[in-house]
Order: sequence, then C-alpha cells, then structure tokens
Amino acid sequence: MRPNREILRLAYRDFAHEGRISLCFVLALMAVLAPLLILFGLKFGLVDTLARRLVESPSNREILAVGSRRFDEAWFARISARSDVAFVVPNTRRIAASLSRLMHPTKGTDLRALQMIPTAPGDPLLGGSTAAPSGTAELVLSAAAALKLMAGPGDRLVARIDRHRHGRDEGVVWELTVAGVLAPEVLPEEAALVPLALLVATEDYRDGVAVPGLGWEGAEPPVGPRDYARFRLYATSIYTVAALASDLAAEGIEVRTQVAEIAAVQSLDKNLTRVFWLIALVGTLGFLASLAANLLANVERKRRELSIVRLIGFPTVSLVLFPVTQAVLVAMLGACAAMALYLPVAIALNGWFSESLQSGESICRLLPVHVMLALAATLMGAASSAAWAGWRAARIEPAEGLRDV
Repeated sequence: MRPNREILRLAYRDFAHEGRISLCFVLALMAVLAPLLILFGLKFGLVDTLARRLVESPSNREILAVGSRRFDEAWFARISARSDVAFVVPNTRRIAASLSRLMHPTKGTDLRALQMIPTAPGDPLLGGSTAAPSGTAELVLSAAAALKLMAGPGDRLVARIDRHRHGRDEGVVWELTVAGVLAPEVLPEEAALVPLALLVATEDYRDGVAVPGLGWEGAEPPVGPRDYARFRLYATSIYTVAALASDLAAEGIEVRTQVAEIAAVQSLDKNLTRVFWLIALVGTLGFLASLAANLLANVERKRRELSIVRLIGFPTVSLVLFPVTQAVLVAMLGACAAMALYLPVAIALNGWFSESLQSGESICRLLPVHVMLALAATLMGAASSAAWAGWRAARIEPAEGLRDV
C-alpha cells in the first residue's frame, strides 16, 4: 500500500462526503478572493490606462520653452545627442510662426492666423503612420484645421503671408499640398505641421528679408549661422522629463512640462497599491485564520478516525497530508469560483466605462500572470493555514483509537 496516495484519496472522499461543510469553506474563500481580484483588476486597469495615456500622449513628454532666447546650431547638436532626448527641432519666434490665411480654392473654406509648428522625421506628433512633410510646399494639418478647411490628404491649398514694410502692406501667396491629417487627440487645436525650411522662410519674409528659393523679395539675407528663438523638445519617456527639464533650467532656460500630471498618476498608483495590499492583508489573514480554525476543528472532530488510520500503519507524513489536501481542494475550488465571479463583473465595469475608454483600454483588467500569482498565493496560504491542523493530526496517538473500540 502506498500510504501517501491512499491518504490523498481518503482526504478527497471525506471532503466530498461532507459536501455542505466543504461548500461553506469554498464560498468563504470566494467571498474573500473575488473582491480582491476585482479591486486589483480596477487598480491595474485604471492605473495602466492612465499610465498608457501619459506614455503614449506626446504632449506629456514635451518640454516647452517659456519666452524666447537665442539657440544656435551647436546647442541643438548638443541637446539632440543626449540619450534622454527623443526629438528636438528649432522653432522661430511665435509671432512669425503663423500663416495670415490658408484657403481651399475649390471649396471656398479658409482659416486665418493658422499656427505653424516645425516638424521633421521622428516627430512624436506624426507617429508612425504619417510621413513628415518636406520642402516648402507640404504641410500636415491637425484634425480641427482639416475639418474647418474641409481638406484631406492630397488636397492643394493656397497660403498667404502679409507684412508691413517701408510704410506699405505687402503679401505673398503660394500653393501647399496636404501631406496628411493628424488624429484629433494628437493635436486638438487648429494648426499645421510644416518643415522648418517653410517656417524659416515665413519668418524671414515677415522680417523684410528676401527668400530667393520662393521668389519673395526683400533685403539681402544675412550671412553666417542662424540662431533660433525657440525649440520643440520631447523626452524619451515621461520618467526622464523632470531630469531633462532640470538640466535646461540649470542653463537658465525657463520651461514648462507636465511633471505635475505625471507625478499625480505615479502617486495614485503608489497609494492604490497601498490600499490594495492593506485590504488584501486584512482579508487574507482573516480567511486563513478562519480556514485554519475550521481545519483544526475538523481534525479534532475526527481524532478517533485519524487515530485508527495511524493504528493501521499510516506514517506521520500521511496524517499531515490529510488536512493539507483538503485545504488545497478548498483553495482550488474557491479560486475557480472567485474567477467565475470576477469575469462578469469585469466585463460589466468595462462596459459601463466604454464611452470614456479608447481602443485597447479597460478599466478593470487582469493579466494571465496576475491570475497565476493569485492562484499560487491562494494555494500556498491554504497549505500553510493547514499546517497547524496537520501538526495536531500528527500528534494523535494510535492508542486513542483502541480506547474507543
């Protein structure tokens, strides 16, 4: 006879025979574990969704310069070489970074004072689906600007820039091709991404300087390297924004970032984690104490039967396995019941918040690794809670069975 194998069978048969009591144990575990799964699913889903939005939204990695300074090519070369910089491009003065008017000649729609934003390959606003415009005849519109102009990729628009020089008003017009349209959430305002060459040309023209490449008349262009008043800068991660902004501030460059929003989400994650573990600790300890007490009572109630089992030759290890096996059965069935309760609740929660969620997001979600960890922790906790009952079962003397014969 294989004593350990036989005691496993006896433990299962006893568990099944006392089905009502066993069901109470399973339901008690489900009542503790299911709310913990739902709570952790909410914690993970909510914080993960907020963190993904922070990470994926380019605006949260952007570092905006406040005011204007003079930044030369050497400064941009040094900044772009940093490992924590994902993208940097020069920018002109704010007053020069706009089109006086942008019109759709076919549909008769137009926009006035349209903001221009310099771009280049690798721009986070462009993502991986939109190619960067090139030369001085292409631009990428924001969704709001495209809607107002009723324009789409491939459409030809007419741009106008005005200036006041030598006491009279002047202006130039030229054609631009829409190279793409951004998603609404990427750039909500009415604006256009343009190559730096086009932005520089409009700044020069407004300053009264000629732009030979476009045939715009004016004073002789200055000779020598060019300085820029502003920049567009993006960190590689939301977690490197603070250090990069601090280094720029040390250079005397005043910047504005989303550090406060990033810190708020990180603090939320930290506090929710504390709340979850506090509730989980209290609930788990309460259940394990209850399970241990019930298993111990079960052993005490079956002292005569267990002493007879010991009398017929079962070793100490086999008697320890008896309550441990029943505890593992409770853990496995309780965990399955908790998951069966968690799934419809999670589906319902995600359905209620579906209107405020984007594609691929969820308000309540558990990864397979979370489920496996929860099951492993439940099994270990149940087995450890049975150790006390197992220790009492191992101390039962065979003579106790003889006294009752």
